[in-house]
Amino acid sequence: ITGIALDKWGGRWVIAGSSIIMFFCLIFLASLNHLWQLYVFYAIGRSLTFGMTSGAYIAVNNWFIKKRGLTVGIVAAGTRVAMGTIPILLALIISISGSWRIGWLSLAVLVVFLGIVPSLLFIRKRPEDMGLLPDGLDSDHESEKNNGSFSLEKDFSVKEALRTRAFWFIGLGVGLGLFGQGSVNFLQIPHLIDHGLSLTQSTVVVSVFSITASVGGIFAGVLSSKIRMRWVQSFSMLGMSFGIFLLINANSFLDGIIYGLVYGTFFGSNFTMLQSIYADYFGRREVGAIQGWSRPVQLSMNALGPFLGGLWYDQTSSFTDPFTLYSILFIVAAISFGLAKYPRS
Repeated sequence: ITGIALDKWGGRWVIAGSSIIMFFCLIFLASLNHLWQLYVFYAIGRSLTFGMTSGAYIAVNNWFIKKRGLTVGIVAAGTRVAMGTIPILLALIISISGSWRIGWLSLAVLVVFLGIVPSLLFIRKRPEDMGLLPDGLDSDHESEKNNGSFSLEKDFSVKEALRTRAFWFIGLGVGLGLFGQGSVNFLQIPHLIDHGLSLTQSTVVVSVFSITASVGGIFAGVLSSKIRMRWVQSFSMLGMSFGIFLLINANSFLDGIIYGLVYGTFFGSNFTMLQSIYADYFGRREVGAIQGWSRPVQLSMNALGPFLGGLWYDQTSSFTDPFTLYSILFIVAAISFGLAKYPRS
């Protein structure tokens, strides 16, 4: 649904609309008194983050072609920095105020100033709506269009994309990647604590992982302008697989930091490519809907991974086996991206 809305109205209205509903969810969470209220309003708010983040990335995909990887990497860096800073800010606010309700209200204020206002003021659907072309060119660049130094990409419809082999290989690679990385994100701290690190040390490792991911995303964006995006994605998945090996064998704080640096770099690269790989293959016109067709299965796998990993730990008291499985799945995902040849225009 979000994908179709993005293609029709653009990121501006999807981000603003999602942010407004999320604002009210946060207000309700600040005043909740029953557990069911937490489940309902948190679930609604959490699902709307997909609309907000997708709107931002679809907007970038619409405005850039040649520079798409770099600009998506810059936007992705923002999410990584937010993951590392906003929880600390909220913890400080709750500590000073002595109330978790103030924490929810603070998030609501952030949504207004970082979600609603900027999207309405600055985002537009496509550069063509303003008499421009992607990558900052204007409609007067006829010489560049004629000599072939600049050309608009081929746009696939949803039906055309679904008939390509690339769509299914990309979907498989993304799904397997989300299954594993969602699990690692949730289970890495319990695993590090099991291996002798303190909670504070484990938190520092995750902070290093988040900050490094922002750098890795920008680097991948630059690299994707030099080589095909699918090869950057394949290499990212192989690097994440190696990072899991480091996590399994992390028995000290230094081991954890090395893991955070390595896995964070490749995770950031992978995350950035995920936001633009569908546009890279199928163009801009219906990229939201094309991406949306695969999202339900992919996001279900993202949610299922941590649950199964937790069940596995309950039976064996170890994360080694599930982490080994995730590492193998990352390798399979890398192969899947490698097999996703670009469809002919």
